[in-house]
Amino acid sequence: MGTSIELCIGNVSLSYSKNHMGIDYGFLFQEGDLFGRNMDPIAYGSYEEHPEEMGELDEAEELFARTLSRILPRLEILGFTLEAARAEYQAVVAEAVELDSYSELEEKKYEYLSFEEFCNLVCRYPLSDLKSGYIEYETPDRDMLSQGRFAADIDEFDRIPWTDNSDSYWSETSFLSARVCILSAESMLRVFALNAANAEVEVTWAFGSIVYAGWVQREAFLPGARQKQKVLIATEGVSDARIIRRSLDILRPDVADFFNFVDVNERHHFWGTGNLVKFAEGLLRIDVLNQVLFVFDNDAEGVDAYRKLEKLTLPGNMRAMLLPDLEDFREFATLGPEGVSVSDINGRAAAIECYLDLRLDQYPPPQVTWSNFKKDIGAWHGVLDYKDSYSKHFYDQSDDLLRNGSYDVSKLLKLNDALIKQAGLLTP
Repeated sequence: MGTSIELCIGNVSLSYSKNHMGIDYGFLFQEGDLFGRNMDPIAYGSYEEHPEEMGELDEAEELFARTLSRILPRLEILGFTLEAARAEYQAVVAEAVELDSYSELEEKKYEYLSFEEFCNLVCRYPLSDLKSGYIEYETPDRDMLSQGRFAADIDEFDRIPWTDNSDSYWSETSFLSARVCILSAESMLRVFALNAANAEVEVTWAFGSIVYAGWVQREAFLPGARQKQKVLIATEGVSDARIIRRSLDILRPDVADFFNFVDVNERHHFWGTGNLVKFAEGLLRIDVLNQVLFVFDNDAEGVDAYRKLEKLTLPGNMRAMLLPDLEDFREFATLGPEGVSVSDINGRAAAIECYLDLRLDQYPPPQVTWSNFKKDIGAWHGVLDYKDSYSKHFYDQSDDLLRNGSYDVSKLLKLNDALIKQAGLLTP
């Protein structure tokens, strides 16, 4: 009969393979998502008779499990957005319409659900409420009993493109899987997430049985971002890389493994905007295939370099970004030839240190000092006073204090989210 492996959300199957690994879904999970749970195909009685083989049982029960809410950021960074799911659904419908055009049977020509109608049907009931008990084949009215509460909506389900598995079901959960899971598992997860009640439902990839049966080696099932999915972050200096790396690890741990940095803890190659632009030029000449994100400070020098890099016409696997504009920087104390005033430092003086907590008791309120005028962009460049003190204060904070303490991480969170959004636009 063989052994199957499934990716599921709750008890709804999203992807199924038999006697082989199928699609590698390890990237949806991280270290810490590995669990051991009872699996139906395992002959537990034999282990009671042979306790010396219990170590083998541990491997047989392995699976990865993670709540949907913690899967979503990983999908987002890989470009699996709701709009991508919409495009996928529309492509499936277009293919079904084309097939219908060849049919001579009028009843086979459907008016298919719009994407919004499809999503509404998929999310009509919380997944945790659905029944998954097997309805025996000989049971009277088996189809209607298997459909459960979905039987009342059968006319809507009939307006979803048909697949080879559409009539293979034995419970509410299997009916939902058979009829609506016509998109990739990633797109279906995005759709199921539209129902807030599904946020804490587990997504599981149960691989222990197929390893136990000998079809696939255990080494094939690893959690974490795959090498081709990772993004290399190139920054102006080591301080930028260290701050971004630590803030991702602590504040956005669900996606931190998707990012690599150039020499975070050792010697940094670039030291300034000009050298970072030259590095980008070098990568373009060798046609590098890695996903690369060049990150510039949101100051005059950064804007100048960013514009030069934009003129190079970067390929889809490379993007450049400035640290984001923030409302916090629109009225900021500055010091120039005419004394102290309040200025908008976005695009002129918002270096990485400005995104840290700027409340230091031993120093005066934060202030930027204007230093030089950048003719190419027609703006003054400024530098945050005592900027090294702010970064030192950041490094001195424990991980727990950054997560839950009084340290203000609001600007870092916005920085991280801007970076994650740009990374999601890269093409692997």
